[in-house]
Amino acid sequence: MRGIKPGFVLIIAIGIVVAAHPALAQQDGSVLTTLENSVTTAAKGWQTTVMRAAKSLFWILAGIEVGLAAVWLAIQTATLDAWFAEMVRRIMFIGFFAFVLDQGPNFAKAVVDSLYQIGAGGGSASPADVFNAGLKVASAMSQNAQFGLFQDNALAIASVFAMVIVVIAFSLVAAIFVAVMVEMYVGLLAGMIMLGLGGSSFTKDFAIRYLVYAFSVGMKLMALVMIAKIGSDALLNLANQTGTGNDAFVGTLAIGGISVVVFIISMYVPSIVQGVVQGVSVGSGMEVVKHAGQAASFAAGGATLAMGGARAGAAGFSAARADGASFGAAALKAMTQGIGTAGGALASAARDQAIGAPGSFGTSTLGLANAKLDQRVAQNKSTGKT
Repeated sequence: MRGIKPGFVLIIAIGIVVAAHPALAQQDGSVLTTLENSVTTAAKGWQTTVMRAAKSLFWILAGIEVGLAAVWLAIQTATLDAWFAEMVRRIMFIGFFAFVLDQGPNFAKAVVDSLYQIGAGGGSASPADVFNAGLKVASAMSQNAQFGLFQDNALAIASVFAMVIVVIAFSLVAAIFVAVMVEMYVGLLAGMIMLGLGGSSFTKDFAIRYLVYAFSVGMKLMALVMIAKIGSDALLNLANQTGTGNDAFVGTLAIGGISVVVFIISMYVPSIVQGVVQGVSVGSGMEVVKHAGQAASFAAGGATLAMGGARAGAAGFSAARADGASFGAAALKAMTQGIGTAGGALASAARDQAIGAPGSFGTSTLGLANAKLDQRVAQNKSTGKT
């Protein structure tokens, strides 16, 4: 086991991923739909209990409101006209908020559903659709993941890495989608108790805030659906339009980087939109810019590391051919050396980051891996090795 090279292990791992991809593509996000339906069913089961408590609270506060009004009028020794006017005003107030209590949950659900449909563009959107969109993008990119003696192995490796990044990114976006859906159902359900506070003029603002919250969570859901649909459509078009040669290599890496940006935007922008509706300060959006810059740096570092591994593989191929090796043996050695060199540099960088080795503080893992790769290439050139 000690004689097995890291590059050989990486080749086997990549081969397993590529071989398993058709089976993965046949799966869908039905488990997310099942989870969403389970949450919906559980929330409806609690609706009757919460609404009963809200109505009890409402009429208790309404009775206190009328009693306080009567005591205040008695203290002021008001006339019969003043009594009649005050009672009419109180009855209209209580009647309005009783209507809000009765129809508020349906109204809030209708607002959320309307904003949800606006974000979906009149179509359908769900966490399962987002997850399936990531699989579609990965499936389109799998056309370039072909290994062989006469294939572009560098493009194949980049395609496999980008496929993994895309699937992970869209899985996380789908997870955010599920979290927002759970927030919507649980938040609207638990918030119904706030409608019971509309029975008093002193606490009526809480009932109004429930309707504001319903609108804000609808806006959050709309923003998330729009980001997911726009991002998936753009990435799918980009995956279907990748060219050949260097354009395909760069386009493949760009798809992986953009998918990370879509995930980061999905994590921050919907909350910002919700905060704007609720009047809560949630930042100026610089968090999105900061994390998008980090994602771009990650994509650039990964591209540089892949190109360095390809250069090491090309050097190994030339050296093997110069030693009289056959074309197939030279190609296998080039693939093993290229992947092994890049993977070894990345593993060494991760180790230095974990133990806090000198020179690793304040650097990224990919940046440190590229530096180690350059050092290895320079050492090999100075010693005459490949």
